[in-house]
Amino acid sequence: MAEQGKAEAVAPPEVQAEALAQLLDSIVALKKSGLLGLLTHLADKADESFLAVATDPALMRLMAVLASLSYGISKVDATDLSNAQNNLTDLSSCAFEALGKVNLSEPKKVGLMGLLRSLNDPDVSQGLGILLDLAKQLGACVRAKAPKTP
Repeated sequence: MAEQGKAEAVAPPEVQAEALAQLLDSIVALKKSGLLGLLTHLADKADESFLAVATDPALMRLMAVLASLSYGISKVDATDLSNAQNNLTDLSSCAFEALGKVNLSEPKKVGLMGLLRSLNDPDVSQGLGILLDLAKQLGACVRAKAPKTP
């Protein structure tokens, strides 16, 4: 009976051939992209790479931050996480586009009156609205997580 289960678990030759063809296609694509060489190098140097990561304080701090982010993300509701991912995609795209258009070598000096005039610009107004909404949600979340004092 156990041998019959083993016989059923083996895929027919045409399925095996198709899987092998897909595997070879994937390997060819990795080779063309250069990722196969990178993966091979990483596999060859795994011990050295791990030692370098384990002894570099900056990388260890980065790993701690990533672990904290991962833990924090795991506590977020799935719907909120999905919305956050979509918003992050849009915001990062817009932020990089904006950074590409800003000329840091000639910063504009703005006083109080210039700030007030800038509020009439619909783009400035919308950007500030987004920042204020984000600040409100952050504040509410932090307040909700703060220990309650009697």
